[in-house]
Amino acid sequence: MAQAEKNQTTLMTSVIALKKSSQHRIITSDNENRRFQLKIIDGFIRLYCVNENENSSNESTLALIHAGRTHSFAWNNHRRLMIEALEPSRVEFNPRGQPVESNHFLENWILNLYEIKQPADSLERLMKLLLLLASADRSDRDERFPDQTTVSGLSHRRIGEIISSTRPTVSRHLSWMQRQRLIDVDAATKTMRIDILRLRAKQNELFNQPRPHLH
Repeated sequence: MAQAEKNQTTLMTSVIALKKSSQHRIITSDNENRRFQLKIIDGFIRLYCVNENENSSNESTLALIHAGRTHSFAWNNHRRLMIEALEPSRVEFNPRGQPVESNHFLENWILNLYEIKQPADSLERLMKLLLLLASADRSDRDERFPDQTTVSGLSHRRIGEIISSTRPTVSRHLSWMQRQRLIDVDAATKTMRIDILRLRAKQNELFNQPRPHLH
């Protein structure tokens, strides 16, 4: 990691500002079940862990978090716990005056991302991911367009990692989705606008039909 913020230490109560693509390590202990509260004041954050061994270092995305609610979770694992700013962000750890109790958000995200990876068709996995992002509770949602939402900061490579696919495959699927008017991409800002109703209808059309039983 070449970013200035990499591997910084996090105090028990602190607010940090992160530039886009910068990364920050959260203090954890192999021998302690540590609880955290994480509030994204503004921006968009990827929560992930790094599993290091002698020969390699592997990342696993745990959650994608927009600005909005405070999330609480526990962590007791040898993997390094990290956050990455997908957009310029401000993050508050363990906000004052709020009890540190798990609200199961991390367990729910891990299960959701696991379920996304189950379909055999990579297009179906991509649609599931975009609809999951569209359903997220966000403080910046434009109430004038309740059936649309925007996503930025996720590269095609990162999307491929999340859905167990490749960058060229993700790029091809997104181009097809643009032609189908399921999404609209602003090339200047690299922001994707998702038409939730169209995308859900297309998903149902393609993948929710009864399938023949195997004998």
